[in-house]
Amino acid sequence: MKKFILVSGMVFAMFGTFAQTQESKKSKTEEKKEVYQCPMKCEGTKTYTKKGKCPACTMDLKVVKK
Repeated sequence: MKKFILVSGMVFAMFGTFAQTQESKKSKTEEKKEVYQCPMKCEGTKTYTKKGKCPACTMDLKVVKK
């Protein structure tokens, strides 16, 4: 009976660790997909992949919400 409880606990621990690893990988890839755009839309719908300033009006670029 003790072996069964021990093995069951190990199996649940492995599944819990695997689930946490998958979740952290998703959040890292989502961060890379952020798109930035000028809040005044000086250049229409043009977007950028990095933070910075708008080349037309020099305002800080904001993250575009999907």
